[in-house]
Amino acid sequence: MMRYWGLDVLKCINCKNFPLEMYVIEEERQDVDVSGLEFPLCKAYCSYLRENIQQGKKYPCADCLKIGIKTAVLYCPVCKHWYPVRNGIVVMLVDSKRKVDRDLDFLRTYKDKIPEVILREGKPVNLCSLA
Repeated sequence: MMRYWGLDVLKCINCKNFPLEMYVIEEERQDVDVSGLEFPLCKAYCSYLRENIQQGKKYPCADCLKIGIKTAVLYCPVCKHWYPVRNGIVVMLVDSKRKVDRDLDFLRTYKDKIPEVILREGKPVNLCSLA
């Protein structure tokens, strides 16, 4: 299952930008044992709070780790590429390996929960590319 801390290591496969933005569509609370973990778990970027990690700041890692992300969109604001999270799995493929029909179906299904910029300008495909 995708977790917020995953964005501490993921970069855009198209332009290598870091960090990516995440727009969560579906999540579920899970019972996760966080005892014995050293916080903050993330070293560079806290996607849960959408900020760079600051030394000495206390982070809500124990709460964050209990959230499993089932459906979401990862988005690169630099090159406008987007990547779906389906069934808790990040699908980060180069453009030539992506399935246009499947991507369009994802955008249509969740269009009310996906930012307009992704729907209009997202790459490699967006809802305006149908025209």
